[in-house]
Amino acid sequence: MKIEMAAFDVAGTTVRDDGIVLKAFTNAFERTRPQDWSANKTKWTQYAIQTMGRSKIEVFSEILGNREDALIANRAFEAAYVESVESEGIAEITGSEKLFALLRDRGIKVALTTGFSRSTLEVIIYKMGWKSKVDLTVTAEDAGRGRPHPDMLEYAARTFGVLDRGATLIVGDTPADMQAATTFGSLLRVGVLTGTSSSVELVKSGATSVVNSVAEVSSLL
Repeated sequence: MKIEMAAFDVAGTTVRDDGIVLKAFTNAFERTRPQDWSANKTKWTQYAIQTMGRSKIEVFSEILGNREDALIANRAFEAAYVESVESEGIAEITGSEKLFALLRDRGIKVALTTGFSRSTLEVIIYKMGWKSKVDLTVTAEDAGRGRPHPDMLEYAARTFGVLDRGATLIVGDTPADMQAATTFGSLLRVGVLTGTSSSVELVKSGATSVVNSVAEVSSLL
């Protein structure tokens, strides 16, 4: 099978998280809902971990029960995340850029998909210097829905003109990544252990292979 498209998640898969996502999640509630956060900290934090990889606005909507409050919390989350990136910096998970280059040298289109907003993703891409290193970046805003729906993968396939969904490589660190890849129809769904999910969780969610990090993905090609 000739792979035509490869799609990668961002935080926890190709970009080191180092707890920044959860820190931003905490900061968002401390800034916008301090009393509710004090009462629900443990439950909400656990839910944030369980839903890693999903669109952040959808996660906030489910926690708070309405879109308006979710939008306020999400804006605070995005601001806190960018502040952390600016102050602490971010780095690739070793092997990411090398893999992008390898795939593109073989004529395989490379996309990044994320649960972050477009504005936050652009900050990440700028800081990483990846604008010319990948062929496409996709957010839930671009595609319609975030993970576990396959919309971002479908958007990428349409953009690249990929008709055979099976001829794709999808790499992610969360169950939501694997669920989206399975529904999309990819035959090569690779879970990586650089996020918060275990091998068992990734396989249960649809991973066809699990590796320690993106540095090992090339061995599956």
